[in-house]
Amino acid sequence: MIAYHPIRRTSRARLSLAGIGALAAALALLVPLTSSTAATPGSGTISDANPSLVWSGTLMAPNVNGCKGPSDTNCDLYRLTVQPSASSFMVRIKLKPAGDWDLSVFGPDGGLIGSSGNGPGQMEFVTLVNPAAGTYTVAAAPFAPAVGTDGNSYTAGADLVPLTAPTQPPAGSDPLTFQNDPAPNGLGGDAGEPSIGADWKTGNSMFQAGLQTLRVGWDDSVSPARSTWTDVSFPQTSVVSLDPIGWIDQRTSRWFSSQLSGTTSLAASTDDDGSTWLPSEGGPLNGGVDHQTFGGGPYAPPLTRDPNGLLYPDAVYYCSQDLVAALCARSDDGGTTFAPAVPIYTDQCGGLHGHVQVAPDGSVYVPNRNCNGAQGVVVSEDNGLTWQVRTVPGSFNGDWDPSVGIGADNTVYFGWGDGDGHPKIAVSHDHGRTWTNVRDVGLPFNIQHTAFSAVVAGDGDRAAFAFLGSSEPSAGAFGDNPSWPGVWHLYVAETFDGGNTWTTVDATPNDPVQRGTICGGGTLGCGNGTRNLLDFMGITVDKQGRVLVGYADGCVDSCAIAGPNSFTSLATIARQVNGKRLFAKFDVLAAPSAPNLSGKAAGSANILNWAAPDDHGSPITSYNVSRRAPGGTSFTLLATVPGGTTSYTDSAITPGQAYTYHVTAVNAIGESAPSNDVSPAPAGPAPDPCVAPGLQVLSDGTGDELTNEPSRDIQWVSVTEPTSIGLGNLEFIIKVADLSKPAANTSWPLQFKTADGADHWVKMETDALGNVTFGYGDGTSPTSPLTTTKPADAHSAFTPDGQIKIVVARSAFGIKPGDTLSSFLIRVTVRGGAVNLTPDNAPNSLAPTGQYVVKGNENCTVPQPDLAVSPSDVGLTGLKGSGNDQVLAVLVHNVGTATASNIKVRFSVDGSAVAADQTIGQIAAGGTGRAFAVWNTRGQNGTHTVTVTVDPANAIVEKNESNNTASRTALVQGGKVALQ
Repeated sequence: MIAYHPIRRTSRARLSLAGIGALAAALALLVPLTSSTAATPGSGTISDANPSLVWSGTLMAPNVNGCKGPSDTNCDLYRLTVQPSASSFMVRIKLKPAGDWDLSVFGPDGGLIGSSGNGPGQMEFVTLVNPAAGTYTVAAAPFAPAVGTDGNSYTAGADLVPLTAPTQPPAGSDPLTFQNDPAPNGLGGDAGEPSIGADWKTGNSMFQAGLQTLRVGWDDSVSPARSTWTDVSFPQTSVVSLDPIGWIDQRTSRWFSSQLSGTTSLAASTDDDGSTWLPSEGGPLNGGVDHQTFGGGPYAPPLTRDPNGLLYPDAVYYCSQDLVAALCARSDDGGTTFAPAVPIYTDQCGGLHGHVQVAPDGSVYVPNRNCNGAQGVVVSEDNGLTWQVRTVPGSFNGDWDPSVGIGADNTVYFGWGDGDGHPKIAVSHDHGRTWTNVRDVGLPFNIQHTAFSAVVAGDGDRAAFAFLGSSEPSAGAFGDNPSWPGVWHLYVAETFDGGNTWTTVDATPNDPVQRGTICGGGTLGCGNGTRNLLDFMGITVDKQGRVLVGYADGCVDSCAIAGPNSFTSLATIARQVNGKRLFAKFDVLAAPSAPNLSGKAAGSANILNWAAPDDHGSPITSYNVSRRAPGGTSFTLLATVPGGTTSYTDSAITPGQAYTYHVTAVNAIGESAPSNDVSPAPAGPAPDPCVAPGLQVLSDGTGDELTNEPSRDIQWVSVTEPTSIGLGNLEFIIKVADLSKPAANTSWPLQFKTADGADHWVKMETDALGNVTFGYGDGTSPTSPLTTTKPADAHSAFTPDGQIKIVVARSAFGIKPGDTLSSFLIRVTVRGGAVNLTPDNAPNSLAPTGQYVVKGNENCTVPQPDLAVSPSDVGLTGLKGSGNDQVLAVLVHNVGTATASNIKVRFSVDGSAVAADQTIGQIAAGGTGRAFAVWNTRGQNGTHTVTVTVDPANAIVEKNESNNTASRTALVQGGKVALQ
C-alpha cells in the first residue's frame, strides 16, 4: 500500500509559479548544477536491524515534468533496498525541500507506486505498507529547486515503522443495507469527483457530476425507492473547468454548483432544485487555484442573523488551495459575493485540503491529510477570521482528503485513510483539541487500502463514514498499473453510540466500484488512463436520517462480473434502505415498507424479483406472492417464501397469457402494503407447433397430486411437430413435476378425439420394476389389460426435468394436416392394488377440453433468425470517454426462431460511419445483444442523425430483412450529447 499526494492537474506550472522559476534560473547562474542523478549517498538498505536512513541531494536544473521512470536523468535517484519485517510494518519516505521538489517512488519492477507533490518548502511523504523485498527507486524531481542553509537542495530519509492491530470494541451488527442507483443513459457519464446533497424541504437529491448538475427525485411508495434523474444544469456552471464541486445548505435548501476557474470559480445557486438559478461571484478574486470547496452554516457568536429575516441567515465559505497556503473566504449574502480570502495555513499542512464544514455553533472545519505528517483539521471559531491547525495524535499522513461530519450537538467526527491504508475515524467534543474513540472501521473486511473518505453526522451520537476499500495487500493501489489485482467496493460504517462502536457494511457487495488501481498520480502520473475516479466522493443525510453516498462507478457492464476494469465514472447514489437512521426520532418499529417488484416472462414461467425493503426495525420473516389471473379482478395468494428469499418463479402459467403479481413483506409487527403491480409481458414469439414444446392443450396446478409423488404431478400437456421427430409424426408432451425417478406401476395416459369423432390415446407406463414403455391405441380405456397397446415411435423418451415425449405417426390415427384434435384428458393411474388409483387429473373437472390443429411437420419451415432494432434501442451508455468521445450503444433483438452468429453492427452519424463495424458473437432466438462505438463529437455542435444498421452486408439470411436499421436525432452542445 502506498500513501502519497495525488498531483491533480497538468497545469501545476501555472503563472503563479513564475517567480519560483525565475529564482531557480538565478540560482543556476550562481551555483554549479550537479551533473549527477544520484543522491548522497546513492543507496541504502532498510530493515529491522537498520530502521532509519537519511540522504540528501544537491541543486539540479528545474524539471516541471516530474519523474518518468526509475532511470530518469532529470531526477535525483536513490536506490532503497527493503528487507521486510516478520510482522506488519510500513516504510515512510520523506523529503524536505529547499525550494520545491516533488517525490516519486518506483517499485522493483520499475512501475510508479507512489508520489507526492506539495508546495515549496513543504514536506513530501510516500508510505509503503508491507512492501515486498526488493530495491525501490526514490526519485526526487526538482520542480523549482533552491539551495538550503546546509548547501543541499533537499534532505530525505526513510523509516521502518512496526504496525500493530488496534485494541477496540467489537464491530456493531446493525442490519444496514443500501440500494445502488446509477444515472440513466445520457446523464452522469463523467462523474469523477461527485458531490451530493439532500434537500430537506423537497426530498430531492442534488448531484454534481462533472459539468452536469442532476436532480434526483425519490418515490418512496415502494422500497427500495424508484428514482427519477433530471439534468438541471445552469449554463454558467456547465463549461470546461479544472474542478467541479456542489454543496447544499440543508437549513435553507440552497444548492451551489461550482466549476474551478483560475483563482475563483464559475458558480451559481438555486433555491428550487435547479428550476431557477442565481449567478454567483464564484469565490474571492484572491482565492487559490485548486481544489475549491463550498460550505456554510450558522454564524458563530457574537455574530448572529435572524433565520426568518430578509437576509440570508447563514454564512457561506469558499476555501481553495494555492501554491503553498490554503485560503478561505466568507460570503454574507448567501454566496453571491465573497470577502477577500485569508490564509488558513501555510507550511503547517501540505497537499490539498478536504471539504469545508460548518457546525451548528458556527465553528468551521477544513480537514487535511498531512499536517506535519499527521491527519488534522484546520479550525476557525470566529467566523473565518483566524484559524488553528489541530491534529489527531497517532495518525499518519494518508493518500486522499479526510472528511469531517458534525452532529447536532457539535460533536466532530473525523474520518481518514491512514498511512497504513486502513479507514479510521475519531471523535472530538472540543473543536478538535482532543480526540477520543479512534477506531479502525475496516477490520471486519480486512481493508488494506482506503480511498475517498466521506463523513456525515446526524444526532450527536450518530454518524456515517463512507469510503472505497480493498483487501488486496500488495503495493500499487494508487499507482498507474491497470492490472493491479485489487478490487474496490463502497463501504459504509455507522455509529449510534458516539463513535465507540461502528457497524461496517459492504454497500456494493455484488458490483465492484473499481477493479485495479485508483491512480493518484494526477494527470502527469496516470498515463495509462487509470485516473477515472479523480479525487473524492460525496455523502449526505436526508431529512429522515437516511445516508446517501454519491460516487462514480468505475466498473460497469461486463466489468461488474469480471475484469478488466471499464475505467468509467458513472454517477451513482448508494441510498440507505435498512438499519437505524442518523436521526433517532425516525427509528421505528413497524411493519415493513412495500417491496419494489420487477418481473419478466421466460417462456413457460414468470420470474419475479424484488430487493429487501426497509424492515422498519424488525427482520422480515416472509414474503407473500399474490397473482391475478388473465381477465381476473382480484389477487389470490400464490406462495409464501422465507424472508431471505427475494425472488419467485411462477411455473403454473399458460405461456402467452399475461398475469399480474404483487408482493407483501411480513415481519413480527405485521404485513406491508402491497408492492407495485407487475405484469410480465409474455416473452418470445408465439408458440409454434414446429418448435417444441409446441401448443399447450391442458394445464394443471402443481402440488395437487394425492400420493406425494412428483413424477405423477401433472403440470401441462402440449402437442408439437418438429421436423426432428421424423416427417409425418406427432409428438405429445406430458409435463410432470419431476421424472428423475419415474414411479413404478404407473401409467400416464392422454386421451383425445380426432376430427371424425373417434377416441384415441397415447401413454407412458412403468412396470413393478420401474421399466418404461411408450405406446398408443384406440378407444377410451387406455389402462385396461384388455386394451391393445401398440409401441410408439423410437423418438419417444422422457427427461429428468419431467417431460414425457410420446411420438406416433399421424397415419396411425388417420390424421392429415388441417385436422383438429380435441377433448384432451389425462388421468394418471397407479396399479397394483385391489382397484386402480388416480392421484392426478387434467383437467380437474374430468371434462375433456383443449384442441390442436395439425400443421404437418413437412410444412414447417427451417428456423431462421430475425434481427431487429428500433429507435428506442439506440442510446448512449452514459459512460463518457476521454475528451469529446461519447459511447453510442444499441440493443439488438433476435425475434426469429434460430440463433444468429457473427453479427456486424455499423454506427453512422449523418451517413458516415464513426468507427469500424462492431461484431456481436451470437444472439439466440428471442435474445438480445449489445454493441458499442465511440463517437468523437469535437467541433460538432448542433443536430445530427445517428443511424445503426445491423447486418449491413445482409450476410445473415433472415426471416425479415426490413427491420435492421434505426435512427435517432442527436443534439451536441459542448461536451454534452442528448438523443431526441
